[in-house]
Amino acid sequence: MTEIAKSPKPSGGSKSKLTIIVVVIIVVILVGGTFGYLELTKKKAAVPNVLTDTGQTAAPDYLDPATGFFVQDETVFTSVYQELVEYNGSVVTGVNCVLADHMYVKNNQNFTFALRNYVTFSTGTAVNASTVWFSFYRGLVMGQGPYVDNYGGTLMNTTVFGDTSIAVPWGATQALESAGYAISGNLTQQTNATANDLAAILSNFNYNSTEMKVMEYKNQAVVVNSQYNVSLNSLYPYAFFPEVISEWWGGVVEPSYVDAHGGVQVGTKNSYIDLNGVPGTGPYEIKSIAASFSDIVLQANPNYWAVGHAVPTEAQPAIIPEIVIDFGLSHVDRLTEFDKNQSQISFVGASTIGDLVSGYYNKSANLTNICVNPGAPPDFFDLSMNTNASWPYTNNTNFRHAIYYAMNYTALMDIYENSYNSQSLATQILGPVTPNFQQFYNLINAPLPTMNLKMADHYLNLAGQQDKFYVTLPNGTKLGDTSASNDLSTSYTFTLTGLSPSTNVESSQLTIFEAAFTALGLKSTSTLVSPTIEGTWTNASSTPQFVDLGWFPDWPDPVAQLMIPGEDVQDGGLFGANNAWFDNATAQAIFANITFQPISVQIKEMKIVEGIIYNQTPEIWLPTPDTYWFVQPYVKDFQYNGFTGYWYNLMYFSWSPSGSNTSSALNSPTPFVLLSSALMMDLKPVMLLF
Repeated sequence: MTEIAKSPKPSGGSKSKLTIIVVVIIVVILVGGTFGYLELTKKKAAVPNVLTDTGQTAAPDYLDPATGFFVQDETVFTSVYQELVEYNGSVVTGVNCVLADHMYVKNNQNFTFALRNYVTFSTGTAVNASTVWFSFYRGLVMGQGPYVDNYGGTLMNTTVFGDTSIAVPWGATQALESAGYAISGNLTQQTNATANDLAAILSNFNYNSTEMKVMEYKNQAVVVNSQYNVSLNSLYPYAFFPEVISEWWGGVVEPSYVDAHGGVQVGTKNSYIDLNGVPGTGPYEIKSIAASFSDIVLQANPNYWAVGHAVPTEAQPAIIPEIVIDFGLSHVDRLTEFDKNQSQISFVGASTIGDLVSGYYNKSANLTNICVNPGAPPDFFDLSMNTNASWPYTNNTNFRHAIYYAMNYTALMDIYENSYNSQSLATQILGPVTPNFQQFYNLINAPLPTMNLKMADHYLNLAGQQDKFYVTLPNGTKLGDTSASNDLSTSYTFTLTGLSPSTNVESSQLTIFEAAFTALGLKSTSTLVSPTIEGTWTNASSTPQFVDLGWFPDWPDPVAQLMIPGEDVQDGGLFGANNAWFDNATAQAIFANITFQPISVQIKEMKIVEGIIYNQTPEIWLPTPDTYWFVQPYVKDFQYNGFTGYWYNLMYFSWSPSGSNTSSALNSPTPFVLLSSALMMDLKPVMLLF
């Protein structure tokens, strides 16, 4: 085998391509990253030894990496759990080996990892290849969002899951049979038996000869080759697979702790670990958890395996001993605590940035000194319009066009105009593929959305004639079928749905949405629902007619991580972004095969799909806000990664030589990286957190 990446040797790195090239030999891919020993003497933390982060405006959904699936989970997961390979600090154009010491790739389908033989969990328990097998199979058998959504077509067969609603690693049935398990019946019965047998093994994990025979079976998703060598095998060649496993759904967790706290149940969350987390291998461990995750404290891992070893940057030992994350503080508290230097990381919306700067305790500071702005991430936000026949009016293309043209896009951009220097902290896009992927973005050269009430009236008139209704505009003009008995201006109220808790941005957006309906002579109202309710949107009829949400891709694949989740009807509801339940036969035929096609074919087919979406308008594209934080200038090495958030273990405190936080220190801008146009964000349901 040819070596792919070996720590601690540095390499230049190159971005993976979507083109699938099948070769007989193994291709060398050197992934980027700077390795080496951390010079702790140059980064000695000064008093205080606690960093307080109030920049997270919503709490995690769960603390189990097999279950949690919201962006706000990142800060904890990145610190506590680690993967075989990870993104390098703020760089997302390749991966570094972390728990693995080497990675070998064959035909972009078979990935073999030689593990570091000195890795331990925070409890001191050693990590080996069987631990990796356990962690991946546990997540797959549990069948929750992170694993079901991210490993379809690679570690699990999506057709089998679609037919049985049971998630199992591919090849696991044969692995069990090779060890003497009897599995029979139809597909559903076999899959159910496989899942339950695996759950029994995982819940009583003791490395006996039978379990080892299952784990060592070669033709399955994860194979234990030896004590410190493990292979992950994808069903299809996929160049992005190392990036797929670089986030928390590739995290390695301690088997004995899982077994002692509820074990593994088929298709079921582990309620204890959801609330308390599980020991990981990361530079921090969870110290305390407040009710409803309102406050989570992390402390430096006392048994951190990387101490004394050459490791990639992202795996360096923690420098700041304790991290206090206050999730979901009020806007006033976030602003006040940062201005008084009571928190080191914070966030406020664009409209109050001027207040934060003017109230900052050091009057010589300005926005440049205290704001870290990596720019607009490659995610999308939209107001989806349910196209399913179970909903009236929005299943009419002309009606959707009318709403599209009635929207005030200038006002939507103005929401993000910051009050310090009036610059907008957002970008208007034409989704679902974002401008970060210029090769795939807006292949039909369509104009960005703009308000045009004349066009809106035109399409509303056509919709009324088709659906036998009329409306009365604010100026008294009647549009539609004026001979019909249905006066839509009075007979129907449209509901616009967002996620709670309420934010300034979301509130402003909903007000602008309602104004668009008013301009068309239509009645509307707004409502907010909890993420729990959002989780019940499993089909078109249970999904609201209009939904204000966003989507973050999991890894840098514009086809599989933006277009398909946004527009494939199979990605409607909880595990996707298609809240419009858009279902077009031509697009669906393309989606069925496009992911593993050569890039030239993908571009050709994406152009067709983009034309269909633009002409049928299942959603209204909203501005994409910048990702930014306020960071005290004495906090150094604040590095943000679009997939994993920021890295607490890289941060340290540095004052002037006198040891005090003087104005000279404040006037030294906090280092930050402007992300390149190729970077990506996380694919998960997103609510506006401003």
